[in-house]
Amino acid sequence: MCVERTPTLEEFLAAPVEEVAKVAPATMIYGVGGTRRQAAFNGIEPWSNEYVRWARTQTMRSAKLIFSQGIRNLLMVALVPGNLQEVDHYRHQLIQRAKWVIAGDDALADYKSLGCRARLLGVESESELSETADYLRQVTSDPERVHTFYWSIVRDVEDPWRQMFAALQRTQAATQAEAIRALYGEEILPATLYVAFGKPTIALEVIPPLLIGKIQCYWTQQPGYTLTETKLRTILYDYAYLRSTWREEKTERAKEALAHRQAWEEGPIFGLGMRLGPFWYPAPMSSAAWPTV
Repeated sequence: MCVERTPTLEEFLAAPVEEVAKVAPATMIYGVGGTRRQAAFNGIEPWSNEYVRWARTQTMRSAKLIFSQGIRNLLMVALVPGNLQEVDHYRHQLIQRAKWVIAGDDALADYKSLGCRARLLGVESESELSETADYLRQVTSDPERVHTFYWSIVRDVEDPWRQMFAALQRTQAATQAEAIRALYGEEILPATLYVAFGKPTIALEVIPPLLIGKIQCYWTQQPGYTLTETKLRTILYDYAYLRSTWREEKTERAKEALAHRQAWEEGPIFGLGMRLGPFWYPAPMSSAAWPTV
């Protein structure tokens, strides 16, 4: 039996897109964070009109990059609970901005250029955005569009559970696939890649519980929209090759750990951090116990 050779990272970074697409996940969740920090670095006032325009442009740039590497579906958060708990004029302004970002003329032109459909998930409890969700479904459903950009909104931390249980009760769905169709009105392959920023946490306002597959997680410490092709391909290389460690034969595999015993017995705790001004930042990891390659 011929076993295909695993490429080196350098080979993967230089490989044709077609080769990268073979190992890319179907669905990725991109949890952008630290956008106000990046805006401040760029001299942009957070939450200003300039900030909103900049963030929309950067979001679409990121989507173009992600789709270009063979990932079919991208899910990003449009509004989180803190946003939707605003009141009066500020809330109205926030909703109008969200509508422009998600379904304005510029956004529609971008979706067409990207060759993607656009969907807005989670509107069951937000009537102010239900028309926007219907509009996106109507105007971006050309059959030749092979990618889908899923936006999501979450009213509060219990909202994903309420919507899921309501859909299950209404339809008697018995599998994950059936529940996804019941809640979202179409088939969505569960996400197996999550790229986010900052603390290594899983939050349901970012990752809808029904759309969680066997998800591999990565947290960058570079704030905002800093994803590049090199960074994304480096993540995809780890996702496709380095994390794929399963073997049918377990005994000899366990014995091979003896060659790197110190690494396992003295290894660091991933997730510990320190304060960097008012922010959390990962604590340096000692390389003393790292295995040699």
